[in-house]
Amino acid sequence: MENVATTKAYELAYHIIPDLEGADVNARAQELNDLIAQNGGSVSVSKEPRKIHLSYPIKNKNYAYFGLMDFSALPETIEKINAQMKLQNSILRYLLLSKPDKKELRVLGQHRTRPRIAKTHELTAAETTKKPAKEKTKEEAAQLEQELEKVIEGL
Repeated sequence: MENVATTKAYELAYHIIPDLEGADVNARAQELNDLIAQNGGSVSVSKEPRKIHLSYPIKNKNYAYFGLMDFSALPETIEKINAQMKLQNSILRYLLLSKPDKKELRVLGQHRTRPRIAKTHELTAAETTKKPAKEKTKEEAAQLEQELEKVIEGL
């Protein structure tokens, strides 16, 4: 029985230090593409890093070049890629995510939605007021009183 290895889709988001020039930043991004290729992966989409302002400082840096790439690789090689990413001095921070298969994707809330029912009319003041309770007749009151006395005597 052969063991057929299948590739999975991954996404790599990274921040490159802002101290580099434009050509150096593109060279670092190409190094990351080569790193994926050396470990048996194939890059499908690679967005050129662009300079962004960080929400909070990372390693005392307020700016960074943000890049993103989608690639496919064997699950066994991800540990190697992760270890090599940690050794990159020019990377401030990175995130390596496993993307779901296409058959697993679904529209969020698709089966949870309910049709909304529009109000047909607004309630009038007469409809919203409580109707007074029906007054009991003297006969009903007398009957209830007799039943209550029987219960009390039984105690």
